[in-house]
Amino acid sequence: MRVLTIVSKLDIGGIEKTLLSCLPFLNKESIQLTVCCYAKGGHLEQQYKDAGTEILYFKRSRVPFYDAVQLYKILKSGKYDVVHSRFGFTSGAFAIACKWLSIPFIVSVHSERYFAKPKREGSIVLSAITRAYLGTHKFFTLRYATRIIGHSKTNLQYYTNSQTVSDKFQLIYNGIDFSTLARNSPVLTDEVSRFIADSKCTFLHIGSFREPKNHLFLIDCFKALNPIQEKYKLILVGSGSLFEQVRRKVAVEGLENCVYFAGVDQNITRYLLNADLFFFPSIYEGLGNVLIEAQYMKVPVCASGLQPHHEATHAYYHQFFFDPYDVNDGADKLRRMIKTIRSEEINDAVIGDAQQFVLDNFTIERMAGNLATVYKAIGSK
Repeated sequence: MRVLTIVSKLDIGGIEKTLLSCLPFLNKESIQLTVCCYAKGGHLEQQYKDAGTEILYFKRSRVPFYDAVQLYKILKSGKYDVVHSRFGFTSGAFAIACKWLSIPFIVSVHSERYFAKPKREGSIVLSAITRAYLGTHKFFTLRYATRIIGHSKTNLQYYTNSQTVSDKFQLIYNGIDFSTLARNSPVLTDEVSRFIADSKCTFLHIGSFREPKNHLFLIDCFKALNPIQEKYKLILVGSGSLFEQVRRKVAVEGLENCVYFAGVDQNITRYLLNADLFFFPSIYEGLGNVLIEAQYMKVPVCASGLQPHHEATHAYYHQFFFDPYDVNDGADKLRRMIKTIRSEEINDAVIGDAQQFVLDNFTIERMAGNLATVYKAIGSK
């Protein structure tokens, strides 16, 4: 069976990492994936090629009809049993192309909402254009998609409501390759080791430097804890368009000796093993894979109170959730978590329960098995 999967770029993001981890399990089910993306040079591209995955490229536009024609040409040049789009909110054009060729079409919804640039959301005209654009995609997705998969219950709600009853919709939680986390080297670089040597509490955040990850808010919360006097340290793993802006803010706030920019590092195990808590203040998320990874590595998590975060974390940690727009609330929850850690209320039993929670719900084997079942069910019709 051949499945064409459409992504934006094979970079180090939750979608791309998860899909890469699924490949061995899908191969065992005789499912061959071809990845189609509109940008070259992602950090994971070579790993996909090494795994034997064919990669195609196309020029994505903002004109749905043109996107449909682009995909139509790709599908006409090769025989595919199923097409799977990871562009949850903007997959309508791909649905049209698959309808033209009678190829089963799946849409994955990886986020709870579509993120528009702030200047677009603040403009009446641009907001109206965005709504019309998304509405067009939503109409054709609902009309022509064979299956719509939400990778959290919240994500799926974009296409459904409480009255919706249909086998078109399905929940498949993201999976984590826990074995890779366990195998990774635990050794920090000498530079990072020196940075945290005198730390009384080491905070960790992993995520791309983009607006949804809320890095500027994160720095404000960290500053509110008086980290210089308290000897707190913060490690930020990732890169992205806001990297330099966040670095400048750290410098302006006088926190350069308290914040370490680790850049892109696929081995997050060594940071998790040396963190006292994981701080995740996203404005919105699809599920929050790194929250799951942190719990598996027995790191307490303090996150924004998004509904997907409630799904991704053990119930014990919900008491530390906060409003991602309220710095006082975020800082207060961090103080409470530090106090709770030091009082040993967050003990081995709590941490063990959280680890078991993610093992019960978010294994890569479970996710890949569910995807294989869907591919075979609709691809055989």
